[in-house]
Amino acid sequence: MAIDPDELARLEEERRFLLRSIDDLDREHAAGDVDPADYQSLRDGYVARAAAVLRTIEHGRSALPPKRKMRPAVIGAWVAGTLVVGAVGGWAVARYSGQREAGQTMTGGLPADEVAVALTEARALMARGDYSGAFERFQRVSEIDPDNAEARTYTAWILVLNSASTTDTELRTASLDAALVAFAGVVSDEPGYADAHCLYAVTAGRFLDEPDVELARTQGELCLASNPPADIEGLVQSFLDGLDDGLDDGLEDPPATSAP
Repeated sequence: MAIDPDELARLEEERRFLLRSIDDLDREHAAGDVDPADYQSLRDGYVARAAAVLRTIEHGRSALPPKRKMRPAVIGAWVAGTLVVGAVGGWAVARYSGQREAGQTMTGGLPADEVAVALTEARALMARGDYSGAFERFQRVSEIDPDNAEARTYTAWILVLNSASTTDTELRTASLDAALVAFAGVVSDEPGYADAHCLYAVTAGRFLDEPDVELARTQGELCLASNPPADIEGLVQSFLDGLDDGLDDGLEDPPATSAP
């Protein structure tokens, strides 16, 4: 059901207020004016409230005509069938118990804006195995920030996962082609982002009808050289070790992790 325009405007203003509050709090913390424990508690509260408001706004926006249409192949890639979970899906869970995200500072700070809130939600959904929900959030990020490496990479990865679950050959091919183009773009634009190299390697070596072993090896080595999270590093090394024998067994049982 659509939200009343006045209520939607009020929610937009509340969202802006919360994001400004996060900005102000971050500045106060950087200046040493806020106790670290109080800072974290306050910031977590603001982020949670902002996320809740954003979800309500998105429900309201969903009743409005879309600003632009996604390509049919992209739409079909995430609504057709059930996304793969389990063995390969564990990669994403391991990733989100990792060390840092694209564009994130070593202290864990993220820009206090709508992009940050959407990415936080997407990561949580990925960790829970809700890939459809995560796809929607990553698409939202890409609408706001088309160059965002994390959103581009994980949109592509979800397309790859979905390609393995569909029996529609045309859809599978379209999904993999779109993912490969996206991965190639990210590693070109942001060569230091380990996730794109890692998932590009796995896609080339595991998901293609005719695996591209050389591409998988090259991207896997670039992944290891880009300081990936510890859990992912072990998976990629096992994956590379098995390439010569055509074995990818290192990816079948990712280590158990907990949601971030």
